[in-house]
Amino acid sequence: MDRIFILDDDEHFLTMLKYHFKKRSIPFKAFTSSRDALNSIKKISYSAGIIDMKLPDTTGVDVMKDFHKEFSDAPVIIMTAYGDIETAVNVIKSGAWDYIQKPFDPDTLILRLRRALRERANNLLKEAEEDEIVGKSDGIKEAISLAKRVAEADTTVLLLGESGTGKELFARNIHKWSERRDGNLVIINSAAIPETLMESELFGIEKGTATGVEKRIGKLELADSGTVFFDEIGDMPVSIQAKILRVIENRNFERVGGRKTINVDIRIIAATNKNLEKMIKEGEFREDLYYRLNVFPIEILPLRERIDDIPAMVKHFIKKYNPVVKKNIKGISKEGIIKLKKYPWPGNVRELENIIERAMILEDEDFISPENVIISRKEEFKEETLKDATEYVVKNTEVRLIKSVLKKTGGNKWKAAKILGISYKSLFNKMNKYGLQEGK
Repeated sequence: MDRIFILDDDEHFLTMLKYHFKKRSIPFKAFTSSRDALNSIKKISYSAGIIDMKLPDTTGVDVMKDFHKEFSDAPVIIMTAYGDIETAVNVIKSGAWDYIQKPFDPDTLILRLRRALRERANNLLKEAEEDEIVGKSDGIKEAISLAKRVAEADTTVLLLGESGTGKELFARNIHKWSERRDGNLVIINSAAIPETLMESELFGIEKGTATGVEKRIGKLELADSGTVFFDEIGDMPVSIQAKILRVIENRNFERVGGRKTINVDIRIIAATNKNLEKMIKEGEFREDLYYRLNVFPIEILPLRERIDDIPAMVKHFIKKYNPVVKKNIKGISKEGIIKLKKYPWPGNVRELENIIERAMILEDEDFISPENVIISRKEEFKEETLKDATEYVVKNTEVRLIKSVLKKTGGNKWKAAKILGISYKSLFNKMNKYGLQEGK
């Protein structure tokens, strides 16, 4: 179980914390002496720390730095009686996961602690895949090559691809390969934050802006010296897009209810599964923001266009989930791979990962059998004739070529038809047939 490291020189306050942790059966070791606390980290394993900022012989930040030398991935919450924004910013920049101002409700502290532990668990899982983008198909190799090249620069990157293709994985690796790797990677999921909270989440908010409102640091400020990843930027409310444009152009902003300009040194990566050019025409996305984001686009192909990568991905997911499901699955049967390759994968890599995890839970043998590769969609697949297979290959090849040539010609269909060696009418008909009327 997770054991929590607690340090506070106030014995009465510490007694109160110990009572609430025991009440909730949360394992912990509590200290009033920083010397005793630091000695314990050589002998005991901790999953998280709760440390008071002001100590008699040192500071909470200094203790946290020693704590992180032993437990680099363990989140730390700093307790402080000083609630000014500058203190909070410095604490977070020094490596704290969060800070909490005294006095506080113990339930609030425990809620934040549990959230930190969940995030730590998720990060440990992501580390297994973060080191490697799996695949050797031409499309994925080209995307990896582009990502590595642009990582060395500070250029804004736009990741394009359907849901579940691995855009966040690419963003994490671009950050890791860059000179900003020691800074924070702050992920902002535009679809997950309610529009009413979006502005304060991004820019922060000053105390007293509304009744009962406490000051809070925004995600952009936490990313200073690091990278901001705007996931699903197409879902960003139009009302916020102009403010994001200003951040990209000037690297500054004001907190909600504040007048002070906050300057930040950040790198921008954005991702979308939507056709932003179409959204511009419909008034749902700002054209000027699009051009600021689309400096270095990288397209990540859907899984159905790189099915030869499936065996390597399955091997990767089996290795990743063996510790999770507490098994030692060695691989997948040949029939299982054939079954996976025949499926059209509307949910892309994310769907494949879920199916493999489920299959591993169900499997009692060393190799995953086709019976445990359960695909619940009605469109699963049917027995194919040679004609069906040929039509499928032709369609995917033509779509890929048309998209590639249109991209090179800037959407000029006359030039594209000439390069492809077909008439304009034939190109127009094929675009209609494959749903490529917009040239995308």
